[in-house]
Amino acid sequence: MDMLLIIHWTVTIFIPAIIIELIRREINHRGPKLVYYSSQIITHRIVMPSAQGAVQNSPAPQPFWLNSFVLTIRNNGNIAARNVEINHPQAPQHFQLTPNIQHTIQRSEDGRSMTICIPSLGTKEIVSISYLFGPVQNWNDLLEYVRSEDGLAKKINVILNRVFPRWFNIMVLGFCFLGLIFLGVIIWWLYPPLVY
Repeated sequence: MDMLLIIHWTVTIFIPAIIIELIRREINHRGPKLVYYSSQIITHRIVMPSAQGAVQNSPAPQPFWLNSFVLTIRNNGNIAARNVEINHPQAPQHFQLTPNIQHTIQRSEDGRSMTICIPSLGTKEIVSISYLFGPVQNWNDLLEYVRSEDGLAKKINVILNRVFPRWFNIMVLGFCFLGLIFLGVIIWWLYPPLVY
């Protein structure tokens, strides 16, 4: 009987209290909360058109390869993220920030690596960086880290997803709420016979 009482107290008090505390901490998080995600790397094969009036026997122009991808950084926190750094062990040939916010570039002495430094990224602010680069020896050298004064940013995996209309989202949320009420009623009815 004592074991059932311990299980009863654990299930009814401690587990919900722990879950509520974790949710409370997530909601009341103070400070910046950087996340980032990147698009798939796309390789482009570019062939230059042959010039008109070129010699008949001249060799055809050789194609060259360009790679591109987009890195998106977002501050999900409720305080601005200071001194955001995006480090690249292999510096890209070209990049562009959208929107074009204030930033500086720090290059290594040999010019191989590069760090993009953004002084501040405000609450719910998003910046996308489009990269264009040539052949890459190691794909892991494209991006080493994204961080701010408060620590490393969290990488999240994303996929394109359809955006449903507001009425549909409210309807689905209503069904989820009804399901939770129904589950609560079932647990309420089944709980006393199981304990006693």
